[in-house]
Amino acid sequence: MRKKKTDELKDHDQSIRTLANELKKEKWEVKANVEGAEKPSKIGAFTPDILARKGGLKRICEILTKKDFEGDKQRYIEFKAYCDEYDFHFYVLDKNGKRQKIEPDAFVKK
Repeated sequence: MRKKKTDELKDHDQSIRTLANELKKEKWEVKANVEGAEKPSKIGAFTPDILARKGGLKRICEILTKKDFEGDKQRYIEFKAYCDEYDFHFYVLDKNGKRQKIEPDAFVKK
């Protein structure tokens, strides 16, 4: 079970690095919460995975998994609405560690 958690962390960190590199290619100044990178500032008690700036724009990115929503469709919808309102981007990792867009219908409370 410990190996699975380590693999999830590895996939999470790799996704942060990949997204940070994509943003850098688009000329964003990027701080990423991974080893070897300049860390983003805390927002209250929260440290985002990525904080990017470009001109007067600021983008906060967070990498999540389906487990973070515990199958709760309403929780996902509320989080997505918050992200859309504040230009807070989040990405969901599938079980193979790949970023993918998840629609609210995919979250069914059991």
